[in-house]
Amino acid sequence: MKKWLVGMSAALLLLPQGSIFAAPSKNVQVSFNKVNIVVNGQAATSNNILYEGSTYVPIRNIAEMMENLPVTFYPKENIVNIGAVPAGKQEPGVPSAQSDNSKDDVLEKKRDTAIDADFDAITIMVNLQKVEASNLLYNGRTYVPLRAVSNILGLKVAYDEATATAYIGAIPEGVTIKTSDSSKSPASAASGMSHVPGQGEMAGWMMLKGHPYENEAEVYYKVDGSRTTTSVKDIRKINLDEVITWVDADGRTIKNTRKDLHRLFGSFSNKYTTDWFISKFGDVYMDYFKVTSLPVDQLVDQYLKETGQVKPPESKVSLKPDTVVTAVTPKSGYNKYEDGTIVFYAYDRSGTYKGEYIDRDDGYYSTRPESPKLSDKWMSLDILRNIYKVNYQDTQIIFKQENQEVIRLPLPSNWNQIDVKETTSSNIRIKKFDTGTNKQITETWIDEDTLEKKTRVKFSFTAKTGIDDYAFYGPPKERAIEPKLFELKLPNSWNNSSSGDATEINGLHVKKENGKHYFLVDDLKKLNIITISKESKDFNIYFNVDDLIAAGLIK
Repeated sequence: MKKWLVGMSAALLLLPQGSIFAAPSKNVQVSFNKVNIVVNGQAATSNNILYEGSTYVPIRNIAEMMENLPVTFYPKENIVNIGAVPAGKQEPGVPSAQSDNSKDDVLEKKRDTAIDADFDAITIMVNLQKVEASNLLYNGRTYVPLRAVSNILGLKVAYDEATATAYIGAIPEGVTIKTSDSSKSPASAASGMSHVPGQGEMAGWMMLKGHPYENEAEVYYKVDGSRTTTSVKDIRKINLDEVITWVDADGRTIKNTRKDLHRLFGSFSNKYTTDWFISKFGDVYMDYFKVTSLPVDQLVDQYLKETGQVKPPESKVSLKPDTVVTAVTPKSGYNKYEDGTIVFYAYDRSGTYKGEYIDRDDGYYSTRPESPKLSDKWMSLDILRNIYKVNYQDTQIIFKQENQEVIRLPLPSNWNQIDVKETTSSNIRIKKFDTGTNKQITETWIDEDTLEKKTRVKFSFTAKTGIDDYAFYGPPKERAIEPKLFELKLPNSWNNSSSGDATEINGLHVKKENGKHYFLVDDLKKLNIITISKESKDFNIYFNVDDLIAAGLIK
């Protein structure tokens, strides 16, 4: 996805000696100066380090060969900023007075050796915009992979195996642009990950190697155009034939193998809650969950970006040595990426650029895509907090800028009631959306699946005397068996009744639609099967974008 890197023509840096970093040093095996570096036709005289198949270079030296830019180090925050501080933005801390201009690099001999290095100890920024790039700190100088150099500076990179030369920027004729300069594999990445073709049932997939969870899981992926599919395989030494004894909702003792239970977990994870599985199966479920919850998509996405298998962000950099660097910020309001994604470029009331946002920047959008969308002119409180300090209370919402109150939006006294969906305050429309954790019931009729999801009251077949025997079971208490709340024997005519027909059984009205049982909520309350609260705070708040603009809060 394209992200603006403001005014990027970058240099990076020699860090001051004696800086304190959170990341501990590692002793690693590397090779010095095995690769020749040429920048726009000019040979670089700085060191380079070959580590796990990727060549790391000090960007400061390479960038100096095109154009000098200020480099500022903030030691307390472990941040390095390349370029200027945009107007209206505050520096992240107190800059160091130390400089690396007076220090000469000692050119290392070509050799294989072990060194102590810090990894990803700093945050790299360009004009105070964060740049995603791994880094290696050695002997006071920060190195990043060649591929990161190309992404940050907006340059092409080519590697000539015959001469072991990497070209940055201008590329001579006859040299082919490659994804990586790796001597290990054409698919190795800055993170050390690589891939190999999948075998057996995973033929046609690529298996990710070198990721942090290799002892627990095999990670596979497929790339089809702009679509990426992932899969994970548990390889831990767990006896899947082990027999597990558990008790079902009716108090019956059941025995299943771990393999069978894993199928159960995968098939019904959308129907039953995690709490229910834990109450029934304890560590057996947690062992299964450990692998299924691994950040597989993030790992694959990181690897595809590092190896150039997905298009890197476009840069607005001019590579001429006499280029005048200016901060480039987008026009305010709505626009589109090249793939058609709607993006909103936000400025606060003082005209300070606050970043770009899309629908997925709303914390709930990924799990609840039916939530109000920024592309439909509804900005979530999550996104708005990137523009202002927002203090939300039960009866008001307060916007602040640099600790000065900007606007106060009073809320109605019944705002937390579940039947209140929208309000208007100071001519700004505000909307509520159930985040999915709201367990309150607003339906007149409720189906058996929704009933269990919201109340953990389960409607289940008992088969005591016949096929029409059912009962309601309440939530388990401290992992005990669910108590039986209410027995229900359906009439013999039930299977022949029309869809939507309702019947009354011992004070409870029941009907069926699309193969599901539905119950009258008022009856469930009267029979003490469920209790209902009129208030809930399990919602997210959205503001109408047009109203925010009209109020002068965003531009």
